[in-house]
Amino acid sequence: MTTTPKPIIFTDLDGTLLDRQAYTFEPALPALRILREKGIPLILSSSKTRAEIELYRKKLENEHPFISENGGAVFIPKIYFSFPFPYDRESEDYFILELGTFYPVILEILESIKKETGIKITGFSDVTEKELTSLSGLSLEEATFAKKREYDEPFILEGGNREVEIIKRSIGKKGMNYVWGGKFHHILGKNDKGKAVKILKELYENEFFSISTIGIGDSLNDLPMLMAVDHPIFLKGKENHPVDIPLKMINLTVLERAGPLIWNEAILDLLRRSTI
Repeated sequence: MTTTPKPIIFTDLDGTLLDRQAYTFEPALPALRILREKGIPLILSSSKTRAEIELYRKKLENEHPFISENGGAVFIPKIYFSFPFPYDRESEDYFILELGTFYPVILEILESIKKETGIKITGFSDVTEKELTSLSGLSLEEATFAKKREYDEPFILEGGNREVEIIKRSIGKKGMNYVWGGKFHHILGKNDKGKAVKILKELYENEFFSISTIGIGDSLNDLPMLMAVDHPIFLKGKENHPVDIPLKMINLTVLERAGPLIWNEAILDLLRRSTI
């Protein structure tokens, strides 16, 4: 007797399920409705904070685990899995697995990099909520949630490719990671989305025995996630910086557009082909 693998979908938000400018997911509603009807877990995996993701989980009526701040932490709703598992701390609603470096440490390191390089860097911690709305296009409410950071600092810098390379090298020398998120540079610890995805894969395998994982993203910070799933889908939007996709990525699908409309089409295509 063969068991049909349980589909599990991991998705980025900005530029993928959400429009990068308007932050809307309405064009993806047909696919979202079918996933909900079929009971297919949709795991939000983003550089956004816990507070931001919770806002979208509420709008999406999503009750599944999620990954915040580029794999900084995995939040698993209580009474979600049918078995006990190790975790780092718990809140009223979640068991939390922490993979990232704590935010105050990240800010301290970034401040030292500013002084050592002389390059002007502006992070989310340097601006008010109102200023962040101008930088990001977020609403004031969303900007307030975006500043509730725990494991990752997004930033912009003055200069071009030369300055970016200097900052990347400096971050690496400090034992930290650098990623490009599609709109902002990020400094974070040794966590990434892929490590968080692998943890959740093990938990889902324990729950369902046989699973099939799909990952959808559009930026450099999504590559670790895409490399950790069975069916990676990369959305290649025109506004994205060039991304070198690892050749060893198996079953990769590359689509030339990004955003919720193409996300919807990609999921519906998987459903039509009975991939999920």
